[in-house]
Amino acid sequence: MYGIPNVTSLGLSQFFQLSFNVKLARLSPFICLRVYLYLLGFLYFSLKWADRKRIILCQNYVLKLNLKKHVSYLDSIKTFLGVFDHYFEKLIMAHRPLSEMIDFLRLNLHIKNKDYLDNIKNTGKGCIFVTGHFGAVEFLPLSLAMNGYKIALICRFKTKKLKEELIKRAKKFDVILIDANEPKVVFRALRAIKSGRILITECDEFSEWRPYQDKRISVFGHSMPQDKTLDFLYNRAKVPALMGIMRRGKDGFTLCIDSLANGSKDESLSIMAWKKLEGYILNYPQQWYQWKDAAIALSEHIVQNKNKESRKENSVPSKCPVLSPNFS
Repeated sequence: MYGIPNVTSLGLSQFFQLSFNVKLARLSPFICLRVYLYLLGFLYFSLKWADRKRIILCQNYVLKLNLKKHVSYLDSIKTFLGVFDHYFEKLIMAHRPLSEMIDFLRLNLHIKNKDYLDNIKNTGKGCIFVTGHFGAVEFLPLSLAMNGYKIALICRFKTKKLKEELIKRAKKFDVILIDANEPKVVFRALRAIKSGRILITECDEFSEWRPYQDKRISVFGHSMPQDKTLDFLYNRAKVPALMGIMRRGKDGFTLCIDSLANGSKDESLSIMAWKKLEGYILNYPQQWYQWKDAAIALSEHIVQNKNKESRKENSVPSKCPVLSPNFS
């Protein structure tokens, strides 16, 4: 029997990875599973209204500030569907047969600027491969591994079951998984790079940034303390750095590869990586699913902006007062 969980006490990742959903992910046709997860996702956010509001407010604030663009109701729906697609991809990546996933990706994957990866492979020196919580990122490790690239991956596991499944699968492709919640993460990452592997890591977990005391970075037009993790890796490893984004499209998935640094210049990889990723986010905002985390990081600015708009509204008689959001 499956117990009925208290949805409001669960994070979104835990909610989607409940045992019943995992069982469906193993057995259901893709289209049925996707529709089911869409319905489940909207149910979740109908109950977690505060999270829903944060995401919408943050996206609207960022796009209005940077692109002078208002987020429509349809844009918001697409953003949430993008989040649900991420968990669909996470579930099938962890629980469907590897042979099925390889066949699926061979049919749907396109790689742009593949020569960057081939050059790294030919030198045998490894590289830092930066990505973000964007698009079909769950397919990124397998996409590289099945094309013959030796990789290592820094990741966080929200459930013990997911960790066990992914470690089991990683061994079949000689992929090294580095748990970000375990000790000596950076040193294990450096060892993987020095062994000639492509190290995959994400740069947009604001809550996990280890900030400099005296350096700042521009995030969506606002100054924030700069993360030093990527800079430390880059300065120690002295290898090239690439960015790889798994962009969803009508014809499948495009792995977009960009060069960030060549490994010889004294420059900040943290700044270059975020600047490149920010460009992708502003071009494809519905494919980024860190809006809730960004809402917390930018909460002071969002609240100030909302209060400013409220004062403007209050200067004109209105029957519908604007309520300020609570980001506590």
